[in-house]
Amino acid sequence: MPFGQEETLAEFEGISQWALGWESRAKLMAAIIYIFGVISLHTVSFALIAYSVSIVVSFVMGISLLTLLKRYLLIAPFIFLMTIPLVFGGGFPLDPDRVAFALLIILKAVTSMTILTIILETQSVDQFMNSLAHLKVPPIMISVLLLSYRYVFMFLDDIQKMQLALKTRFFNGGVSIKNLKIYGQLTGALLLKSLDRSEKVFQAMVSRGFNGNLCFGEARQITKSDLYKTGLSFFIIMVIVAVELVFFRM
Repeated sequence: MPFGQEETLAEFEGISQWALGWESRAKLMAAIIYIFGVISLHTVSFALIAYSVSIVVSFVMGISLLTLLKRYLLIAPFIFLMTIPLVFGGGFPLDPDRVAFALLIILKAVTSMTILTIILETQSVDQFMNSLAHLKVPPIMISVLLLSYRYVFMFLDDIQKMQLALKTRFFNGGVSIKNLKIYGQLTGALLLKSLDRSEKVFQAMVSRGFNGNLCFGEARQITKSDLYKTGLSFFIIMVIVAVELVFFRM
């Protein structure tokens, strides 16, 4: 087995081969079209149909329910901040139109996150960035995305180290004037450390000839199978949107 292939197989364990074999650019275009189609929906029932389709596809691809739930937790705070004031802003009894609109927002959000999960779980980060590069996305945006993805884990690691250091010093947390001062000092120290690290990384990259553009490999040829998969996703969302338009106008 070639070097690195074992790690690749372990990373995508359980993912179906037809999902892994789907060319990155064609897969990304299908995801973008589907998300924009979902955003254009106006009724809860058809948004639920679009969400159900995305769930079925993700399960067929081999993505677990636990993985999807973890992704949903990332957007849960933002969804609650948007929908709770909307639902209860009209007082009691609850306005059915407000509740329906909130459900529509939730369904669109979780459907979009499901599609993004499919994109991220069925290909490597390098493949995803390579597809962006060959779709003529500005190089500076790709560089920012790739570096952000790389160093967000180091940022989280620094936070965990600070939490461990606080625990070893018997810091119990809570809200008080003294603790707020400590939180402020930790935030300032974390910010300074991040700025110092970013400067060192930048200097290291410049010394190695970095000019703002990352180098990417050749794009894989898009096959008829890739076009069929992309066309099928386009057809499904267009049918949902078209049927909704017919019923909505009636």
